[in-house]
Amino acid sequence: MKIAVLITCHNRKEKTLRCLGSIRDTLIPGAVPTVFLTDDGCTDGTADAVGAIDWGFQVEILEGDGSLFWNGGMINSWKKAIEEGGFDGYLWINDDITVLSGYWKDLVEADGFCYGRYGKRGIYVGSTKDSETGELTYGGFDYVNKWLLKDKFVIPDGENFIECEAGHGNITYVAREVVEKMGIFSEKYIHGGSDHDYTYLAHKAGFPILVLPHFSASCENDHIGKTRNYVGLPFRERCRLFYSPKGYNMHNTLLFNRRCFPWRVPFVWMQGLMKLFFPKIGYGVYLRLRGVKK
Repeated sequence: MKIAVLITCHNRKEKTLRCLGSIRDTLIPGAVPTVFLTDDGCTDGTADAVGAIDWGFQVEILEGDGSLFWNGGMINSWKKAIEEGGFDGYLWINDDITVLSGYWKDLVEADGFCYGRYGKRGIYVGSTKDSETGELTYGGFDYVNKWLLKDKFVIPDGENFIECEAGHGNITYVAREVVEKMGIFSEKYIHGGSDHDYTYLAHKAGFPILVLPHFSASCENDHIGKTRNYVGLPFRERCRLFYSPKGYNMHNTLLFNRRCFPWRVPFVWMQGLMKLFFPKIGYGVYLRLRGVKK
């Protein structure tokens, strides 16, 4: 399989180098990667450090101006890969993951299994786990309540390729035929959300979305606390986070719901306003709706 590996980075040099090193150290003969790395305005020498190492595979370093965020950086890498052409598929990778031994074998086998079972290729979602606790941090999931947008992870069982409805983009492969029909990420997104959007809409379009049988990488969950971090903050700071691409990101939240669950948009507006003006009440409602105890 000829694989275009898509990565974007911003001032995480050591993590980026570790990620690329883990790709190199776990490769098998059946997987041939070319990395398209968007350096989105790094000031820590990431591009020079990456370029100074012979990775054993081609790494193309692309330039960003620091304003692309995750979605824009991944689009930049993806467009360049499509321009060069000749790839069987495209692998989204976050630069804070460490690829685990066995991933590439699972990926190659997933492609054969998917085509044999469904007569088409699809999206293969890798699951990540915390390196210290072993707990699942990102991966494939199903929506168990679409009104509340409540989801449940699909846990790798060590044996089977398991269908799911959507997935995170931390280490996820998209076959070329999916891209030929679905295109790439929407440019309307600013930072996150496009991975959930893309995988769910591909699922709705009839493409298989499969969780790989083993954990694919280690990765810390760096999204913990983004719901509760409004409680106790001054109003001005809540406003900043409300619109920030790395905060609540109301723009992306509304965009995702308009594209995937349009009937939820009025509810999302109300939830957002509660979060902004009455954060304690809003967070309490959030917990009760999901059956979570404080």
